[in-house]
Amino acid sequence: MIRQRGRKYHYQFVKDGKLYSGVCEGCDNKRDAEKYEKRMRDRQAAFAEQQSVDRLMERRRREITGREGIALAAAFDESLKKPRRRSISSGFLETKRSAWQDFVAFMAEKHPEATDLAAVTPNHAEEYIALIRNSGRFQKAITYQRGKRTICRPATTATPSPRTATLYQTVCAEVFNLLARDAGIAENPFAGIVKPPKSEETREAFTPEELRLIHDNLDNFTRPLFTVAIMTALREGDICTLRWREIDFGARTIRRTMNKTGRLVEIPIAPSLFVYLERQHIETGDGEYVFPEHAEMYRKNSNGVSYRVKQFLEGLGIETTRTPAGRTRAVSVKDLHSCRHTFCYLAGMQGIPLAVVQSIVGHMSPEMTAHYTAHATLEDKRRGIEAMPEFLTAGDATRTPAMIEADAERAALLREIEALPTAELKRALQLLRL
Repeated sequence: MIRQRGRKYHYQFVKDGKLYSGVCEGCDNKRDAEKYEKRMRDRQAAFAEQQSVDRLMERRRREITGREGIALAAAFDESLKKPRRRSISSGFLETKRSAWQDFVAFMAEKHPEATDLAAVTPNHAEEYIALIRNSGRFQKAITYQRGKRTICRPATTATPSPRTATLYQTVCAEVFNLLARDAGIAENPFAGIVKPPKSEETREAFTPEELRLIHDNLDNFTRPLFTVAIMTALREGDICTLRWREIDFGARTIRRTMNKTGRLVEIPIAPSLFVYLERQHIETGDGEYVFPEHAEMYRKNSNGVSYRVKQFLEGLGIETTRTPAGRTRAVSVKDLHSCRHTFCYLAGMQGIPLAVVQSIVGHMSPEMTAHYTAHATLEDKRRGIEAMPEFLTAGDATRTPAMIEADAERAALLREIEALPTAELKRALQLLRL
């Protein structure tokens, strides 16, 4: 029904026993008002139909899952009850929980009508991930548990790194994947979102010069960390919390379940490290941890260990951070973790098979693999080139391996002769003439 009151037209109709009325916005005549009323009727009919579909789907979901639904606020804890391929360290668990809580806070403020997993749409997911990539977390304060303490710190307002943005997306997608059947979800809303490319700035291996500089300046705090890291490729947390029961002196092996991945690794103990650990065992007695001071600091404030390592390296003039192009926040390029990359490089130098190195480090990133395969020095390349058949020169392309080896030895001798001081070279020539 259309009524005119003054210059304005008003509509009024009943749908499913409910009265709807209002002003026909932008209507200058009765004909426009009737069209406006029809649009409002159609809109309410579509809304009622959608509600009917939603109720039907919710009833079907309850029949399939046997539950009312999974609230967003409770979803992360629910996901922890599901089987996983490997366990999660307590520190990384809190990081993932914080990421999920940020998404929950976003939904509560931006889309309060969506209170459970089944109500989250791909549009919601895309909106949240776009926010993360452009301006960082939705909540600008991060609250987490460290033992019995609740810690709150401000979140960065800078554009996050691709790695950080990927973490938030991965956490959200993982929760939906783990709870899809229980929540009656047919499609993960985060599934179709393309992940950002990885940052070009990654951890770098220490150069031989830097390793000598580190070795010559180690103190009581940094010596245990670098000594174990460079010979085992263990991560900072695994070194700090290494226990004596994980060291088998008889078999000269370290057997440890890694904090980050939950994967068991078996690492042979190098002779020099064996002597160092024996001495440490005599000094510390029968305590639980190999390095008690580091274990206590790591449990109370793991960032404190990283900070002291960074201060040590920067004190030696070693660049520890770099700001990638197009970003305002610097990223770490050299720290204790660089010893893992250095380990892979040195293993490649010694000809240790890649499969053996992978079994020791537990996991090799593409960057670590690149360090392993980039072990050839200039002299390695020179010897290889000199041993190649001379297909495109006047030499005989059918030379035997013995001939190739003899030529390589001759080239090596010539290099040694060229490196001799002039006085020594003259004396050598005089002896040859006798």
